[in-house]
Amino acid sequence: MPRTKIDRRIVKTKRAINGALLQLLDAKEPEDITITELTTYADINRKTFYLHYTCIKDVAVELQKKLRTGFSDLVDEACVSDGHFSPTTFLSLLRDKISANPEFFRAFCLKGTCDYFARTIGDSAIEKLLSVYRTSDLKNSAALRLSVMGMAAGVMQIYLDWARYPSNLTLDEVTAIASRFAEQAAELIVREGQANEEA
Repeated sequence: MPRTKIDRRIVKTKRAINGALLQLLDAKEPEDITITELTTYADINRKTFYLHYTCIKDVAVELQKKLRTGFSDLVDEACVSDGHFSPTTFLSLLRDKISANPEFFRAFCLKGTCDYFARTIGDSAIEKLLSVYRTSDLKNSAALRLSVMGMAAGVMQIYLDWARYPSNLTLDEVTAIASRFAEQAAELIVREGQANEEA
């Protein structure tokens, strides 16, 4: 079957639109952003915008879907051969994604933007992480949910602080720090689950 050729102009245009939306979400909700603002930030004309979308909400929904799918795919890839989730593998894959598009990552880390996506896709991300810890040993419980949320929030905060407050740490060094934290948190999650099973 022949491969579909990717039009680089479309990719470039959508990337510009997504980047503009991320910048604008730092200060506004999607319904408060005008197409004129978005096209100005993206450095495109309105006609080009309407070739791809009908409204700002379409852009936000598409971006949410991409982020959800991307996160889910990374979690799946980080499940090692025995089926257990490897936080270190996940964070190595995340590091590669950040390296491939650092401008997107920096825009995503803007406070308002990050808060918006935490509200709109945070629950699905937590559910995906919970799914890898729900095994015969770890039952779905409030304690498990809180533990996974704590691990996710801690790792996310490490990357956010690094992006928002520049330091001399490289992305590799930050990923190593986040990996150590996540691995320790994962051990505690498993231990907590096993203790609950025995009780």
